[in-house]
Amino acid sequence: MQDTYIREKQDVSKTIEQGEEKLKSTAHDIQRQLVQGREQVQKLIGQADKQLHENPWPVVAGVAVSCLFLGFIVGTGRSRN
Repeated sequence: MQDTYIREKQDVSKTIEQGEEKLKSTAHDIQRQLVQGREQVQKLIGQADKQLHENPWPVVAGVAVSCLFLGFIVGTGRSRN
């Protein structure tokens, strides 16, 4: 009876240790992926900034058209008395 209890306790301890190892491994993987993601975002922001400084007119035109459409949508929603 005691032998069974001791074996079960050891099995539970092994399972807990394995779970802790997997959790640490997963946390390490997540940290690595966060660093890689941050680097990729910084790279993309740098590329967008460079392109925007080289040729800003498509962005200016896009904002102007977007504002025009937004004004049209908001303007047609009001009742005309």
